[in-house]
Amino acid sequence: MEKPIEIKLAEKMGFCFGVKRAVGGVMTLKGNVDMLGPLIHNPQFVKKLEERGIRVVNDMTQISANRVIIRAHGLSNKLIEELKQKGLKIIDLTCPLVKSVQNHAKRMEDGGREVFIVGEKGHQEVETIKENLKNGLIISTLEEAKSLPFFKKIGVVAQTTQRLEHFEKIGNELKKHSEDVMLINTICNATRERQNSALKLAKEVNLMIVVGGYNSANTKQLAVLCHAIVETKHIETENELEKGWFKNKKIIGITAGASTPDSMIKKVTKKIKTIT
Repeated sequence: MEKPIEIKLAEKMGFCFGVKRAVGGVMTLKGNVDMLGPLIHNPQFVKKLEERGIRVVNDMTQISANRVIIRAHGLSNKLIEELKQKGLKIIDLTCPLVKSVQNHAKRMEDGGREVFIVGEKGHQEVETIKENLKNGLIISTLEEAKSLPFFKKIGVVAQTTQRLEHFEKIGNELKKHSEDVMLINTICNATRERQNSALKLAKEVNLMIVVGGYNSANTKQLAVLCHAIVETKHIETENELEKGWFKNKKIIGITAGASTPDSMIKKVTKKIKTIT
């Protein structure tokens, strides 16, 4: 009889501190509430919130409720002030670590530094940090950093879900563009723990399954890291699993992004057991 597939779970995966805090806060709410953007980058969870009357709006003009949630990725000080002026009740569920990055960046700028944010352009967390500054610049690639001119004073922070190696490479390049560089590693511990745990597991398996939203930056980073070591599939739900993926695979590894509920990880694990 053929030996059944072995499934290994990453030691560190799923909800991080900031997401747990945001989810815990929102689950106490009842009635009509608006969110400026999804609370977390997990479409299935956001859909459940909408079923509870907590709906996503894309901008200020769509707000109809008298209570507004500020998502885990934060909101610019300017928009928060506009919400207050409208007399709306603000429920601030911004991750404290994200707020810390905002504060570091602002202090750097107030100290006369050109501030660079190492992160993903278009991501809510990164754009909010930039919006709170007068002249902040987002750096996504090493090539962008190499193209910069020389500056008198530079300050550098990172999106909380960046890969440490990527941040360090860009930081080292920026040191060539100024004689006075303040580099603050603002990548959160949960991100580093999940990345290290995923890397360790990827070396022990024949296939990695990464579970989490396609719009989740940290989940995408996990998939990229694992893919460099072993065949990797990034999925949002158990319904995307394909039986053919597991052919001739003896050991399967599972990890999940910081916005992925435990319930989804369990569903994926269960489905793998039933189709293999």
